[in-house]
Amino acid sequence: MARKELQIHCPDCGERIRIDAKTGDIIAHGKGEKPTDLIEAKRLAESRKEKRKDAFFDALKAEKGRSSELDDLFKKASEEAKDLDENKPDNPMEDQWR
Repeated sequence: MARKELQIHCPDCGERIRIDAKTGDIIAHGKGEKPTDLIEAKRLAESRKEKRKDAFFDALKAEKGRSSELDDLFKKASEEAKDLDENKPDNPMEDQWR
């Protein structure tokens, strides 16, 4: 008798789960099928390499823009601090009666 399996995606990690339909036991949990030949394996490796390279350059671009973003935030905070300093009384004791 052939063994029937259900294949679903794990809600936690998104990987494929193979479940025995009769018993409900998990047969396998992990990545998809392995490559069938070396050409496919090479194509998959190059594809992963390109994805890592793209992710690296995206992160590098974001980090380069981070400096100007932090400078803008600092300038804005400095202006807000100046506004707060101008509204302070000269004598700190006067502030408690407001």
